[in-house]
Amino acid sequence: MKDHLSLLLFASMALAACNSRQVEDVVLDYGYDYYPLEVGRSWVYQVDSIIYDPALGGTSIDSSRTYFREVVTDTLHGESGTLFYRVEHYERKADTLPWQIGKVYTLSRDEQRAYRDEDNLRFIKLAFPVKAGQEWDGNAFFDPFTQVTVAGERIEMFKSWSYRQLTNGEPQAIGNLSFDDVITVQNADSRDNVIELRLATEQYARGVGLAYRSLDILDTECRVCCNGDTGDACQGLSWPEKAEKGFSLRQQLISYQ
Repeated sequence: MKDHLSLLLFASMALAACNSRQVEDVVLDYGYDYYPLEVGRSWVYQVDSIIYDPALGGTSIDSSRTYFREVVTDTLHGESGTLFYRVEHYERKADTLPWQIGKVYTLSRDEQRAYRDEDNLRFIKLAFPVKAGQEWDGNAFFDPFTQVTVAGERIEMFKSWSYRQLTNGEPQAIGNLSFDDVITVQNADSRDNVIELRLATEQYARGVGLAYRSLDILDTECRVCCNGDTGDACQGLSWPEKAEKGFSLRQQLISYQ
C-alpha cells in the first residue's frame, strides 16, 4: 500500500513539474519588435508622389521622386514618464545630393500601443499584441476633419480613417529587400465613396519597422467630366482620371541600420 501511495505521489509531482514547465514555456508574442525603438537606428526610403492641383482648363498633375532618411538620435521623458525617441527626418531629391533636415518627430510605445507624434498630430500606429483582424482608432487624438495643405489646396485628409490589421506575419519582398515577417495595416479604405478617396496602408517588418506605406488622398466633384452630376459616367472613371486635388504617395524602404 505504501508503495502504491509513493508511486502515486511521485506521478503527481512529475505531472505538476511537467505542467509547470509547459506554463513557463508559453510566452505571448506581443509583436513589439515590429516597431523597434533604439537610438542609432536609421531608415532610408524612396518616395514617389503624384500631386493633383486644380487649374484653369483642367487639373495640373505633377509627379516627383524624393528620398527620406530618418534617424533615431535621442530619447526624452514625457510628463507621464513615457519614453519618447527623437527622430530627425532628412530629405533629398537625388542620391548625389546632400541630405537636408526637414523636421523632427517622436516615436513611443507602451504595452498596448505604438505611437508617432508628427506635425502636432499623434497617431496610434499599431495595437499590441499584433493580430490579424483587430481594429482601433489610430487617429483618436485629433479631429478627423483636420485639414492639410496640398499644392495650396486645403483637404480633409483623415476623414473616414479606420485602422485594421489585415495580416499576421508573412514573408514578403518590398522593392529589392526581402523580409521573413511582415504585417499589413490598413489605415483607411473609402473606395466606395465616389468623390473622396481615402486609401492608406502601412507594412511593418519584424525587427525593422516601417517598410512600406501607400497613400491615396484624392477629392473630386466630377463636374468637368460629368456635367455636374455624380452618375454612372463619373463612377466609371478611375481616380487618376477624375481626381481634382490631393495626392498619391508610395514610400518604400531601400536600406536600414
